[in-house]
Amino acid sequence: MRVIVPPIKSQGIKTKLVPWIMQLAPKVNGKWIEPFLGTGVVAFNSGCKKAILNDTNPHIISFYKGVQQKTITATLMKNYLEQEGEILSKANNNGYEHYLKVRARFNSGEFSPYDFIFLSRAGFNGMMRF
Repeated sequence: MRVIVPPIKSQGIKTKLVPWIMQLAPKVNGKWIEPFLGTGVVAFNSGCKKAILNDTNPHIISFYKGVQQKTITATLMKNYLEQEGEILSKANNNGYEHYLKVRARFNSGEFSPYDFIFLSRAGFNGMMRF
């Protein structure tokens, strides 16, 4: 089974468990209902055409709503991450200075979905601090 890996990196992501979870999930037609979306890896690999997805993390919801509304696209995200990655590679303290700048910007209340993805990917093991 080829597993679709979501753009959000996080501690405890279920990527390696997807084949096992899909074996346990009932094989029925209908909607996939996911009360705790997290990164979305299980829902995205469910094979269901329709889904009801929920989470309590407003940053995850904001990111996926942006994808749904097409205000966040693969091209836009790639360009953003390449630009931030270039700045990160030149920043002092092995890039940590820029990471702290993006984290401060995010924590100041701007809550950019682009910064959310950057922080989830740049942090150790997908760990983020709010």
